Formats: sequence, structure tokens, C-alpha cells
Amino acid sequence: MTSFIIAGNRGTDDPTMATLPFIAAKVAHEQGYDVVLWLANEAVILARKGVADHVVGVNLVPLRDLLQVVQALGIPIWVCSACAVARQIGRPRPDLARTPRGQSARSR
Repeated sequence: MTSFIIAGNRGTDDPTMATLPFIAAKVAHEQGYDVVLWLANEAVILARKGVADHVVGVNLVPLRDLLQVVQALGIPIWVCSACAVARQIGRPRPDLARTPRGQSARSR
């Protein structure tokens, strides 16, 4: 089976571009592909608890809703460790959003 790593690099500075990787991950998963969502650069901000609640791209579903779907589908979300540390995110771990299984978004 084909696998995809879908990278997001934009955060709250560009809500539309921040939302698109989540849409792509959802659609690829629904089409039967193995998917990992990789957040790097400014996108690591989206892993912080509550941030996705305030991100709405132009004519797009709110990121909060997409994040819930991505998590419910079990799509892994990897967070660039160096990017997160540079933005003081995830140290300590409770700063990261929780998945339905109670695990924090994974730092890579």
C-alpha cells in the first residue's frame, strides 16, 4: 500500500494554508492510503492545545473540526521537535493537544 507523509509548514499566520494539510490527510486516509501528518516550522503552533479552535481558512471547514476528524481516524500527527523547541512548545508535554487515545501529538 502507498503511504503519504503530508507536511504542514504554515500556522496561524496563514489559516488557509494551515488547514490544507489536514484536509489532504483526511482525504488520503478516506481513499485508503496510510497517512502521517507532519507539522514543521510555523505549523507546530497548531499542536498547542486550543490553537486549532481559532483557525479558519477562507471558505474552509474550521481547523478544530478537521483536527477532531483526523484524530478520530487515527492519523498520526508528528511534530518537528526542533521546530517546537524553537517556539517553546511541548516542554513540558502537556502543552500539546491530546489524541482520542490520550496521547500527545508525537514529537519527531
